[in-house]
Amino acid sequence: MTTAFILIALALIIIYAGPTLLFFCVGYADYMLERRRHMIALKHAVRRRSDEL
Repeated sequence: MTTAFILIALALIIIYAGPTLLFFCVGYADYMLERRRHMIALKHAVRRRSDEL
């Protein structure tokens, strides 16, 4: 009985919070891509500067 209650509660949470969870996932993915892009740019800048020395 307890397992069924937990499964029903999780299903309701997923159904009602689905758009919000999707929004968070997309936002986090965008943040990670932007951070990765920034780190690559930083790496290129450091490499360029070390070539000048």
